[in-house]
Amino acid sequence: MSRFFKPAASFQANAILSALATSIIFGFGAASVVLLNAQLPAADHHTWKVYTNVRFQYSICYPQDLLVPQGEAENSDGQKFLAKDGAKLIVFGQNNALNEPLKDALEDTASRLAGVSGKVTYKAIKSDWFVVSGQTGQSVFYAKMLYARKEFKSFELTYDSSASAVYKPVITRLAGCFVNTGR
Repeated sequence: MSRFFKPAASFQANAILSALATSIIFGFGAASVVLLNAQLPAADHHTWKVYTNVRFQYSICYPQDLLVPQGEAENSDGQKFLAKDGAKLIVFGQNNALNEPLKDALEDTASRLAGVSGKVTYKAIKSDWFVVSGQTGQSVFYAKMLYARKEFKSFELTYDSSASAVYKPVITRLAGCFVNTGR
């Protein structure tokens, strides 16, 4: 008997095993899709508002149902936003009176936010902006700085690592809506 030819009973058993395997694979596939979807953060369904700084000419959106504005600083350079879970968003502008290169501002920001025991996990720099993120203890930080007309415009978000599922989509939106409004 040829090894390629199988009796009908064997063929029937293989068909059943094949169907069972296919069901298991598709079953696990469907479960994997459900699991993957469950691990992704829910669609961003916050109520967003815009804060505009007139002095340094920048704006940023923020989820008003999550981050509560604390009022503009006395010198009108920016504002702090606080969340009930301890997260903090700070937005501010400053003059680059010492003509500091953006690369140095990145290193200063990374060092300040990471502190002695933290670590930077990501950084990117272009000619007129940078981003840096990392973790120190249980606190996650993300900062973006824009450079225009000898001015630095920044936002820094810090939050507990246990709230990453909430804040990762917020970071994406913040980074995208943080813009220079001046000419």
